[in-house]
Amino acid sequence: MNLIVGRPLFFIVLIPLFLGLFYSIIRFKKIRQYFADTEKVRDKNYTRIVRCFFIRTMCCFFAVFFLVCSLADISWGTNYIPVQRTGSAVSMVFDISYSMEAQDSSGGLSRLKAATSYAMELLDNMNRNQVSVVIAKGNGTVAIPMTEDFESVKTFLEILSPKLMTSQGTSLGSGIRAALSSFPSQVSLNSSIWLFTDCEETDSSLQAALTEAVKYGVNVFVIGFGSENETEIFAGDGKTKVKTALRTTKISEVITSIKNNRALSRKENHNFAVEYIDASEIGSATRLLKSLKQDSSEMSLSYEIQEVKRYRFFIGLAILCMILSYLLGEGNFSGGRKKLFSTIASSALILCSFTGCSGKMVSGSKIFVGKMNWDHSNYQQAIASFLDVSIDESQDNELARIYAIYGLGTTYLMQGETESAQKKFSEIYDIAPDNIKFAILYNSGIIAHRNGRFEQAADFFKRALYIDGSSADAKINLELSIREGKIHVQNAEANMIPVSETKDNDSLESAIFTIIREEEQQKWKSLQTNEENTSKDY
Repeated sequence: MNLIVGRPLFFIVLIPLFLGLFYSIIRFKKIRQYFADTEKVRDKNYTRIVRCFFIRTMCCFFAVFFLVCSLADISWGTNYIPVQRTGSAVSMVFDISYSMEAQDSSGGLSRLKAATSYAMELLDNMNRNQVSVVIAKGNGTVAIPMTEDFESVKTFLEILSPKLMTSQGTSLGSGIRAALSSFPSQVSLNSSIWLFTDCEETDSSLQAALTEAVKYGVNVFVIGFGSENETEIFAGDGKTKVKTALRTTKISEVITSIKNNRALSRKENHNFAVEYIDASEIGSATRLLKSLKQDSSEMSLSYEIQEVKRYRFFIGLAILCMILSYLLGEGNFSGGRKKLFSTIASSALILCSFTGCSGKMVSGSKIFVGKMNWDHSNYQQAIASFLDVSIDESQDNELARIYAIYGLGTTYLMQGETESAQKKFSEIYDIAPDNIKFAILYNSGIIAHRNGRFEQAADFFKRALYIDGSSADAKINLELSIREGKIHVQNAEANMIPVSETKDNDSLESAIFTIIREEEQQKWKSLQTNEENTSKDY
């Protein structure tokens, strides 16, 4: 069990808390000594006062202590968070250590040259994917951020060399971590890491980095190059000779250890991929390409492993301590059945106020958390919260499910995934209440406007106004859509070449008039083309 404290500075609050507890106990001893001198008070109230003080004080102390623990962001254990992904992204990690200079690959090529040629063949067969390039030696560096420009990637691969980095050693784990940082944090992509290496490392950091990648739901494929027979090469100083080989056995043991990790594999439907592929095997490139989602509109459900935040647990303990401070510190159990019944009844009333409607409260709290993450642009976390409610078949709150699916649609819209957003909106439109229908139509109008379908956008805004005619934003967007639709038509007409109305080419006066008229039309066309776009207001 890994105990993680996210904000340890909050524990500074415990210092005055302990001092206050110590002062209260010293102060109470002086008061107790005063009461001890009065025999009458000792007979009736002494025992009860001592009991109430210590119980109430300790309960209040622990209530504040647990609140501090909740603010400190303590977490332990792991949980699987569902994430819906669209599209694919690949980070290619190239081991450029001097061991990759060994010329024991097929055709007498060096391992690094064989890796770059292999990667170029993969790029030629990848469609609608984003790619980043990471080079790893003594540490890892993102050489090319995530891009769809494969030509720039190929150009960079042609100059790969150990001399690109001055750091010594081989740290494959640093390359994996650099690849993780290259993926967009707020975009739901099916992410994969392809590590091109001979599996030799000097710091043994690969296993920890692979485990970290699995926790983020990233698939990792280690592609091996070279021969398992040892080969002598020169080290970085150009003088020292060292022996190197493809360490297939070592990398296989690392991957087997990760797959046998109970914390990673206890979820039956969590199909993470950490595989080793020998580049010399027939069909190895096909296996890699099949692991990608070639259709950018195709959705898949995967799970990310995250530490479990325990702030709710500590808040619950704090509330329980406050209830106990009242129940045990203030309750009177020696005053007969009536007082006993009164204490129990009031305590039960307090407990009931913290229970009831638990299923709806859980769904509502998850949607609230998703909305808070959405407001702070934490779209990955927002998707996890909304998705958790939308796929929960145990809860019977249909309205919560509708709100969760709508939240997914708006989150996809903010990420630019308009097709996925439209699918979610269509899924709940017929059963949604009027306020959700209005929002769906409004957002659909925005999507159509972004795609240049101004007439369709105007239609969506009109239908939204039928539901809520008081929305000023919908009225403004309707006018903007109508206006830009007209401008679009005018620009199309202006781009058409006008046909001369006269065929008298011998007339100098007609020729001059035609030139002047065409110049005026070109000026009008220029004015229409340069008119400022007013769609930014929505």
